[in-house]
Amino acid sequence: MLDNFDDIVTKGSLVVIILSFLSIFVSGLFFGIAYYVMDTTEDAFRDANCTIENNVLVENCQELWELSLYPFFALKDLLIWFSFFFIFALVLGLLILGYKSGKSPVLLGLLIVFVIVLTYGGIELSNVYRSMLEVDVFRSMMTEFTVYNKVMLYFPYFVFFVGLMSVLLSLVNYQRTKVNSPRELLDY
Repeated sequence: MLDNFDDIVTKGSLVVIILSFLSIFVSGLFFGIAYYVMDTTEDAFRDANCTIENNVLVENCQELWELSLYPFFALKDLLIWFSFFFIFALVLGLLILGYKSGKSPVLLGLLIVFVIVLTYGGIELSNVYRSMLEVDVFRSMMTEFTVYNKVMLYFPYFVFFVGLMSVLLSLVNYQRTKVNSPRELLDY
């Protein structure tokens, strides 16, 4: 059984690693769909025009939308940056979790097995993404997300590399706990 909270957190970190890789896949899809919807809606608003009578501030719909809607649609470029930072924030978190899982050799072995399983899962997710790119609408949605596309097309390599770095950090932490002992044990 689990005796203390650190064991629970460390064993739960393997679940967090799996969920993080899945959320990288889902987040890019979410940001891509949101970007496409905002772009399509902005194009539809730019094509429509009307006359507004008896108004001091604006004369037509385009002027009204220039003041109200178009600044919001200009924020769609931030979605590309959110996708970029989301991926690398998760990678940083995964590396920290790998470092934390180096407290016991059992968890280190589990982490190695999980890296192998996740690499296979990365192959499957990459194949799903490649088949999704065959649809023209989806391809046009994802053209702006170059970093996400590169990560997803080479997702097995990405998963393996991040997992390998996580295992190496776990080894470093495991070695560190062996070398660094309390000061009282070093006094002869």
